[in-house]
Amino acid sequence: MDDAIELLQKIVDSGMTDIHWAAYIRADNLTPELCDLMVKTGMNYFEIGITSGSQELVRKMRMGYNLRTVLENCRDLKAAGFNDLVSVNYSFNVIDERPETIRQTVAYHRELERIFGADKVEPAIFFIGLQPHTHLEQYAFENNMIKRDYDPMNLKPWTVKKLMWNPEPLGSFFGEVCLQAWRQNPNDFGREVMKILEEKLGCADLEEALAAPLEPKQKQLVTAK
Repeated sequence: MDDAIELLQKIVDSGMTDIHWAAYIRADNLTPELCDLMVKTGMNYFEIGITSGSQELVRKMRMGYNLRTVLENCRDLKAAGFNDLVSVNYSFNVIDERPETIRQTVAYHRELERIFGADKVEPAIFFIGLQPHTHLEQYAFENNMIKRDYDPMNLKPWTVKKLMWNPEPLGSFFGEVCLQAWRQNPNDFGREVMKILEEKLGCADLEEALAAPLEPKQKQLVTAK
């Protein structure tokens, strides 16, 4: 982040005030100083990819960031004067997705709306593509979702269907939600998906979304022979 701060400070020092630019960044890397410089140099589009608004799932996906920190940094960005569009990338149905984690993601998104304004926060809905030699691929092997001898370069329809990550038991549910959102409001698809999910499943308490207690590891008993 030091390089970014240096660059933005030089833009400020140069006196340029007629530029506009977009940022795609891990929001846990923001600092009050960086937020101030981003706004001063003309950033008018801010995009973050958090995958899920459930800290439990963020941990299980090994994303390596704290959702509470992301919220705090977003508040810093708003305090610095940012009033433009915020795009938030979500990938539903990741490892161990459940109705309660969906409710947590809805709660997290609503908090982002409270920070920036509901009209400024645009949810972008993605489904993860399974990649070789990843944690997700190993999970798919262990749960018999794909065969270990599959060829990721042989993109036949039945292979692609599995590599576009949307497994059951929630796969059909998300498919129906997305189709409903597309029929109802294709010009505001992401917000419509969030609306439908909240109507169907409800919204959790924010603290529930931010808490992810570690599961105790079971000790294996060693028996003497």
